[in-house]
Amino acid sequence: MNSTVTTRIILADAQPVYREGIKSLLADHQNNYQIEEAGNSEELRPALLTFQPEILILDYDPAYFDADELLHTLSVIPECKVILISSQKKKVDIFKLLDSNIYCVLTKDCKKKDIHQAVCCALRGEKFFCTFALDLLLADRKKSPSVACCPPEGLSARETEVIRQIVTGKSNKEIAGAMHLSQHTIHSHRRNIMRKLQIHSVVELCNYALETGIVKPET
Repeated sequence: MNSTVTTRIILADAQPVYREGIKSLLADHQNNYQIEEAGNSEELRPALLTFQPEILILDYDPAYFDADELLHTLSVIPECKVILISSQKKKVDIFKLLDSNIYCVLTKDCKKKDIHQAVCCALRGEKFFCTFALDLLLADRKKSPSVACCPPEGLSARETEVIRQIVTGKSNKEIAGAMHLSQHTIHSHRRNIMRKLQIHSVVELCNYALETGIVKPET
């Protein structure tokens, strides 16, 4: 008998054809998924409250999904991890959503393996940001008034390197491999970094890394 735990997922996209495409990609994966669908805010809000998904895969389009309403609903079910699929033209609301429980950000140009990795990372409570999401942060930083750079205080050289790796969008497993450390050690470093800097999200950490010069915006 199959004892695999079922993961509850809501696919929220205004286009039924695209929802079918994502369902097809997920069907190829080894995990068991119980999937509900929503095509707009009116369908999404009750689905979130009744289905209580572990993951929401949202193709964010402001014409069909209201950011403020979504944030309010997500605040009621903070255990729901969001995988956001969007594009450059919608970045104003993307920044608003990034301050909630967004765990992964993808673009429709991402590959099949990226979607699978995003789902796996979200289930583990890890972040997964594709290059697109990091570009948004860098572009926004370039347009912001310049901030005086101060050296990172209280961080070890290893912790600083972990920050660089996180900002590139790597998972704990990938960072552990690159730095020849265990995943447990990387997890401990991440926890200590967040505590030392009093930071609570990858978005805040990206901004900190840019402000202090740990990473440099590309010209």
